Amino acid sequence: MKRAPRSSAAGVSWRDGVHVLGTAIWCDARRARAVCFVSAADRTGRAGHGQLIATAETLALLGARQDAHLAAPTGRPFTLGTVRLELVRSGHAVGAAALLVDTGHRVLYAGAVDPAGGGLGGAAELRRCDTLVVAAPYGAPHHRFPATAGDVVDFARAALAAGAVPVVLVTSSLKALDAAAALAAAGVPCAGHRGVVEAARRLATAGVEVAVKRTVARGRALVWPLADRARLGAALGGARARVALASGLAVERELVRELGVDAAIPWSAAADRAALLAYVARSGAREIAITGAHADDVVAELGGRARRLGPPRQMALFAAS
Repeated sequence: MKRAPRSSAAGVSWRDGVHVLGTAIWCDARRARAVCFVSAADRTGRAGHGQLIATAETLALLGARQDAHLAAPTGRPFTLGTVRLELVRSGHAVGAAALLVDTGHRVLYAGAVDPAGGGLGGAAELRRCDTLVVAAPYGAPHHRFPATAGDVVDFARAALAAGAVPVVLVTSSLKALDAAAALAAAGVPCAGHRGVVEAARRLATAGVEVAVKRTVARGRALVWPLADRARLGAALGGARARVALASGLAVERELVRELGVDAAIPWSAAADRAALLAYVARSGAREIAITGAHADDVVAELGGRARRLGPPRQMALFAAS
């Protein structure tokens, strides 16, 4: 076996994260870097980075001290050395942002985006750029997400009316915060997994309040991580429940069947295929670098100006017979 060449595109390269060439800035890096931009709290761990660049909300969610890192508001350009930077809303989640790096060649590192903004992050914004780097956690032809937070609220109200605890399964703490905020705004009290409660506590230190309790009680919905579903029964304490999966994964029929949920709500914090392609088209970028699980699907649709950016693949020495 041999390795493919290192993945790169104009202005950026990949090595356990995206490096903006000509600068010391890395984006959502998986290994410790001196300077790392974090597009959202669920995109990277602390990983021992030197200085983090992120919004105040993201730093709070990461448990990072703002006096030791660079908390930047969106929409206010600033400089780091000789490089001009600006954080721009990505719509992915509360505190989520894209980073515009201007060295003469303008790179917009967007990470995961939700152009319409279905949660606390608001709608995504764009800036003129030469190179756009955007994540495609979804992007296959069947990835279509017509649901909204309103569908989660409707599910919860129907379950409560039937005398059951509405359980909303999510795939990240950021999506849990979106769900809890939507339920509370609609007058449906919410309880959550301890990780969700902790995320809400941290977010409050950045001035964003999300009402979520730790204890399941009559009349409350429950927001719970899919990854810890094994402990859901103990949290319910024998109470009858109706369970919904609220995620882009809700379009994966086999997974939904395996989970045995009562409802599948395709509400995602990341763009579906159509929204992602429209976002790329609006950017006007000359070159597009796509990261994420479905990068190849999106690159195939975009054609020559798009490149996959990510870990090098293993290449066989001999073609399969």
